[in-house]
Amino acid sequence: MEHHQVSNEPATLNLLLTQSYPMQLFSRRGFTPLTMGIALAIVGLGFHSKETRAQSPESKPFSLSAAIQYGIDHHTASLNASEDILSSKARIREITSIGLPQVRGSYGVTDNFIIQKVIIPDGRLFNPNAPPGPLALEFQPQYGGNANITLSQLLFDGSYLVGLKGAQTFAQIAIKSREMTYAQISENIQKAYYGVLVGQHRVDLLEASLVRLDSALLEMRIMLENGIIERLDVQRVELQRNQLLTETAKIAQLRVLALQLLKFQMGYPLGDTLLLSEQLVDIPLITNEAIPSAYRDLESFKSRPEASLLELQIKGNDLEILSLQAGYLPSVGLQVQRGALAGAGQFNQVLDPGGNWFAYGSVGLGINWSLFDSFNKRYKIQQKRIEKIKNERLLFQFLQSSKLQQEQALMGVQNAIASLKQQVRNQDLSRDILKTTRIKYREGVGSNLEVIQAEAGYREAQAAYFNSLYEYYIAKVDYLKASGKLTGNNE
Repeated sequence: MEHHQVSNEPATLNLLLTQSYPMQLFSRRGFTPLTMGIALAIVGLGFHSKETRAQSPESKPFSLSAAIQYGIDHHTASLNASEDILSSKARIREITSIGLPQVRGSYGVTDNFIIQKVIIPDGRLFNPNAPPGPLALEFQPQYGGNANITLSQLLFDGSYLVGLKGAQTFAQIAIKSREMTYAQISENIQKAYYGVLVGQHRVDLLEASLVRLDSALLEMRIMLENGIIERLDVQRVELQRNQLLTETAKIAQLRVLALQLLKFQMGYPLGDTLLLSEQLVDIPLITNEAIPSAYRDLESFKSRPEASLLELQIKGNDLEILSLQAGYLPSVGLQVQRGALAGAGQFNQVLDPGGNWFAYGSVGLGINWSLFDSFNKRYKIQQKRIEKIKNERLLFQFLQSSKLQQEQALMGVQNAIASLKQQVRNQDLSRDILKTTRIKYREGVGSNLEVIQAEAGYREAQAAYFNSLYEYYIAKVDYLKASGKLTGNNE
């Protein structure tokens, strides 16, 4: 397969924010001074880039499927989606750890610089010779210490068991989100890739037309010197050549813009060279290409990752309801504690491990049970059930919307194929008209103005053909997306 090299000028920030490449940029009507300014800015940045940074070694040409795979491996959205999956796995381990043994340790030293006293109602209880009345006694040392280790184990908690299932659902949501990200990357890359191919092919044809026009202009200048034609005829062709030269330059700059968009959608370095290995397929292959059959029932659209995400959201609502209902059950936990207390009149005696330390230990079983919460959980459950109903309606609406999108996209494919066939005929017809007009002009039975008009008509037919070709590619991608068959691979 022939390889075709494309330019490597970097894009601007405005280009990076673009999500799809409109083929109308390659048409006369779609070209505006703003787009020309952006393109010229890209070229300027490209020249500056060549002077200030070393170019990377020439890369291997990318096919469409290779470009999609590169985007999946390098695009920021794809990398973040993979990180979300790792995060969800860590979340599962975090929730699981709640039900595993928990060990805590503590150590503290106290200086009772004013010792709290215990009041005895009558001091004669301890000393018969004491005067009647209350007596304040000290029952603790000035310095004290406490060191302990506590082991706790959750034995039963209904909310915890439901939370484990919810964590698994969270991981599935992350996986489906990555699939949806892959599909979006595939869609963007395919549209941008086709835009580059169509734009490059149109540039090639415009340059070929410019070569033919230069050759015709050279012949006409010779005829002018021999007095066969008038200077006005030559000036008309020169004007047409200047217009074609300007149009070719504009389309070439917009092709650079399309390439930069493709790099961005792939996550490819904007300053590096990007080569494309594929070319436009032949028209008979396009018009005879098999299109996947449309779905007949709404359930078939659940293969789309968006529908899977909504289903997981509904499942999450069910788990939230179960978790709240489990809150009516008691939770049971076990706790084992082992420690030691110290007390002394000197601070250094408290710090001495072999000093006045007295061991203690305990085993406890705790039951926590919310007997009445003023219907707090009841109202929370009502809210979650309403959320579930809303998500079920959203899912149904999405399935209907997907069916409508598929019908519209299928119609777009059919219309694009019909338009493409018609534009091929129009292009052949305009080419024959141009050929006949030139022959008549050379034989002296036609005017130079007719040749110019035929040349303009031929270029208009070419532009309409390329627009139809790009519309076909876009309609096909949209159809695959609506059918849930647009994955990380070019299918």
